[in-house]
Amino acid sequence: MSTTITVSKTIPFILHATSHAAPRGKPHTLRRRTPHAILAYHFRTLYLFMASDLKTLLLPNLVFGVLGSISPAIVPSTGTFSSTSIPLRAIRVALWITINLLPFTIANQRLPHAIREDAINKPWRPLPARRLSPAQARELMLTGYVVAGAVSSVLGGMRSCLAVAALAYCYNSLGGSDASGAVRNLMNVSFYVCAMIGTIEVAAGGQNIAFSSTAWAWFAIIGGVVLTTVHVQDIPDQEGDAARGRRTIPLEVGDRMARWSVAVLDLVWSIAAPMFWHKGAAGFILPVGLAGVVAVRLFRSKSVQEDKVTLMVWSLWMLSLYLLPL
Repeated sequence: MSTTITVSKTIPFILHATSHAAPRGKPHTLRRRTPHAILAYHFRTLYLFMASDLKTLLLPNLVFGVLGSISPAIVPSTGTFSSTSIPLRAIRVALWITINLLPFTIANQRLPHAIREDAINKPWRPLPARRLSPAQARELMLTGYVVAGAVSSVLGGMRSCLAVAALAYCYNSLGGSDASGAVRNLMNVSFYVCAMIGTIEVAAGGQNIAFSSTAWAWFAIIGGVVLTTVHVQDIPDQEGDAARGRRTIPLEVGDRMARWSVAVLDLVWSIAAPMFWHKGAAGFILPVGLAGVVAVRLFRSKSVQEDKVTLMVWSLWMLSLYLLPL
């Protein structure tokens, strides 16, 4: 006889949705009962927590960490390296970023106001989709932090791991993400810089690196880039942010001014960053070209879905800056 397994009795982290996640009703069930289906369900839940950040955070920071670790301008002791080591460096960095990103994203999504926002902006995320409850998300988050610390003790990047955990607490539990657009951007800067330092240390083999003065200046420039343009990620989320009472740059200064600021400052940084590395004309082509695409899209493609595509182009633009130290 065919039966349906109730998830709350079968899978530890999938319980009945609470009133924060969705209206009361029938418990969430998993109709496929094979071990493979259950495991796939869990992995998809983890993926959905991070899905919005994988392309905008994992890939750019993966590239930054691997390339930074082989750049003598960033790590003076780099010396010669074998190209065959790049895949191993990339695997180490990808694992470290993913393990540290997961609890951070859960912390960002598990509170009631975040669930209300996601119900509007990203209803497919695990909590508004009732894949698990906020209480279960908290348990998963805490487990994730323990795992992240253990992995960082092996791969390196422990200082950045602890800093990211502290930032997550300030950003979410203390309301740093909602205080003001400027505070939100400053906290994003802190996260980006911590991630950059951690990925380079992990890619370089796990040791604490004595970065060059040029490296610290470069980190400051990237921090400036993030501080002045990262609110491009808030442009498509304005409806949900307004519903939860979050203060972001687009909501504080207006949609049009926010778009102008990103468009202009992307172009400014596209000139300043190659100049910092004393690049020739060829070094300006990719950053300036992608900045131009971002600028055009900001004013010609203004739907929510198009703004999400523009965010992806902005991430590629950031990636073009990360290539400059080579």
